[in-house]
Amino acid sequence: MEPEDIPLPRELWWSAVVLAALQRATAYADATPGCRFERDTMLVALDLADGSWLRVQRCPGERYVLWGRSAMAPEAPLDARREAPDWALSRATDPGRPTFVAWWAHGEWDARSPQDEGVPLLLRPLLTVDPHLVGLAATGALAAEDLAGAVPVVGTPSDLAAATSLLVDAAGPAPRLTRGTRVSRLRDQVHQQMREATEADRMLLQQPPELVRWAQVHGPRRGFEHAVMVRRHELVEAPANTALPRAARRTLAHVLRDLHRQESAPDHGAWLFARVRSDGVVTRFDRAFDHWPSWWRVAHPAQGPTLDELAWEMGQRAPAWRPSWSSLLPLPAST
Repeated sequence: MEPEDIPLPRELWWSAVVLAALQRATAYADATPGCRFERDTMLVALDLADGSWLRVQRCPGERYVLWGRSAMAPEAPLDARREAPDWALSRATDPGRPTFVAWWAHGEWDARSPQDEGVPLLLRPLLTVDPHLVGLAATGALAAEDLAGAVPVVGTPSDLAAATSLLVDAAGPAPRLTRGTRVSRLRDQVHQQMREATEADRMLLQQPPELVRWAQVHGPRRGFEHAVMVRRHELVEAPANTALPRAARRTLAHVLRDLHRQESAPDHGAWLFARVRSDGVVTRFDRAFDHWPSWWRVAHPAQGPTLDELAWEMGQRAPAWRPSWSSLLPLPAST
């Protein structure tokens, strides 16, 4: 299945929720196979009579994850979770061996469905839910009498009450997913993609006047290289920097802080790394807004940017200026 074939996530979510609510309102609320809502993980689980299954999960920040396996899947299929970003994987995605995973982030779906031709059939039960009921549920207007009129055998009053309560819960805030030991793997995944990323041109001066003046007044008359990484608004020096005289290092730090502030913009964001280098005559300035440059050399991944710092920076940028690897990031802690 191609990402463009998947309905918009809000429509898909409320279709799944209504399906779960309809079953909860019947006299067969606990029947298996069937559809159920799990409040603790903000997840709708659909199990079909032919052995197919589908899960729809709403995550913090209006991200969504969709995964499952059709009855047409081979007996030993490839695990579609291998290519999913770690933010989309949680305790809920552990059971089974899904042959289809899709995730919605930054306004678009991405999907993987190796070797399973039956994936489009997984969505059919959701796509056939009455759109009128879906619209009412999405606006909080779906009442018990609406549910009772849409099921063949109505359950007890407590069943109807549980079904309407389910609708309220499904509109509540999504709980944060447990990241646990996956954080280190996600960090390595993001760092690797940062190293492979390209830089978008922001049309900045290669030799800013402030840096030229610093080189003329304070710069050493020999070759040197001085790189920094930004953590929020703090500059962290590279472990392998050339040793500079104390006054030169202090004044250069001041210049770099000013340049970081001046060259930041609400749309294209701020640079993540910068390097000042000189052959003793000409001083040059390199910046990296979108990638991990080869000249930022570290002995351990912890000496690179953290996921939360990167997520914070990407949150400051307009979507058009966010590199592709940013879709892997967890949500900022303040979200």
